[in-house]
Amino acid sequence: MSVPDPAAGLWAQAFLENAHGIAVSEAASGTLVAVNRAYAELADSAPEALRGRPFLAIFPDSEHPALLATLQTADLTGTAILQTCRAHREGYLIPLWVRIASLRDADGRLTHRVATVTDLRAQLRAEGQRLHAEVRRTTDERFRQLAESAPVGILLMDVDGACDYANAHWSQIAQLTHEQARGDGWFEAVHPDDRERVTEAWEGLMRGKALSLEFRYQHPGGATRWVHSRAEPQRDEGGDVTGYIVVDVDVTEQQQQRAAVDRFHARVRGLANRLESLREEERGQLAQKLHGTLRQEMTTLQSDLAALAGASRELAPASLKPVAELADRCLQHLRQIAFELQPPGIEDLGLEAAMKRIAAECAAQSGLAIQVSTDVAATTLGQRRSLAIYRTFQEGLANVMRHARASKVDAQVWVQDGLVRLRISDDGVGMGDQDRAKVGCFGLLAASERLAQLGGTLRVLGVAGKGTVLDVSLPVSQSRRLREARKL
Repeated sequence: MSVPDPAAGLWAQAFLENAHGIAVSEAASGTLVAVNRAYAELADSAPEALRGRPFLAIFPDSEHPALLATLQTADLTGTAILQTCRAHREGYLIPLWVRIASLRDADGRLTHRVATVTDLRAQLRAEGQRLHAEVRRTTDERFRQLAESAPVGILLMDVDGACDYANAHWSQIAQLTHEQARGDGWFEAVHPDDRERVTEAWEGLMRGKALSLEFRYQHPGGATRWVHSRAEPQRDEGGDVTGYIVVDVDVTEQQQQRAAVDRFHARVRGLANRLESLREEERGQLAQKLHGTLRQEMTTLQSDLAALAGASRELAPASLKPVAELADRCLQHLRQIAFELQPPGIEDLGLEAAMKRIAAECAAQSGLAIQVSTDVAATTLGQRRSLAIYRTFQEGLANVMRHARASKVDAQVWVQDGLVRLRISDDGVGMGDQDRAKVGCFGLLAASERLAQLGGTLRVLGVAGKGTVLDVSLPVSQSRRLREARKL
């Protein structure tokens, strides 16, 4: 009875337990005669099922030429190495490192080949992670170099909005150090009156909305700086959000300039409003003088001429007729001028009648066919809005008569969605908003300013050769809308 060789048992155990896949194949047939467990796992099979199968069977056909060449090299030199792959049963390729050793007997005849197969996935994964970390480190260093020299504030936030990094310019804007800005420190620098808006913007950003808003940072000493802030998410290769990058641009000077411009515009509007009031007062006073004094005197002159014609024996009535007609024409002109200066129809006749009256006078002067329709009463709008609508209508008709070369005009006034609307359309040569600044169109500019003082707008929509539309929108006062609603 032979004694078992301990070394043989150890070699068998080492063969089976080796972490690398090991396969032994016959040189003549190329079939497997023994494989260990690691090799069988790479082949997605049991060791017993692999015995007797060709060594090349577990590799893709595309790798066979390179493997055959490696086998020939090993047969000539003793060993050869190849990096190849095999197809996994789930469809992906496994990268492998294969070392072939050719074995010969005492007579030098080639008997077997031993393939040592190493799964490179863990190694490649580790190498990729190392390279990714190196690239990330290099990228972060480069980013911070650029960020530190940038003329804008830059913050890096984590997924919860906590600050990880603040560059030097941001520290200058907010008057906080990098360490003071970390975590929620940056939010503590936001002006208390703006924190709610900033919080809402960040909640929207985390839901996928864009963040772009202006707010203030308050310095520890109480001073404030305005910034225009934009933020975007940073994502990993899988598309998941890993944090946010924030860019704050200091717009304090622009805000101060805008505030100064707004104050100037407010003063101009106030002066324009006062000027318009004075103009209306002067128009009223002049209209009263023309209507009350000069008209009365002209009427007396007419009466005196009639009396003179009846009492005089020396003068024939026919000789006084031209004088009487002249007096009558002067009286008619006085009435028209007084009406244009202070239209009595708005207070006495109503807005629609007043508009139709001036439309009739314009039609008589120009030959235009003018159609006016309205379903809003002057009492609904109040005196200022009614007068603004009337003056805009008056200027619109005058502009058509001067420039449009039209044959007909259609005017409509109505109330819709809390707005009183005026639309004047003609079939003339057509003009647009850009024509409002031309010489002779200053009346439309004045009308636009008058409407703007009441919160209204005026638009000129024209197509060359197809006419012009004057579109006016003027808010009805809230108090009047409430009163009208109560009546309903």
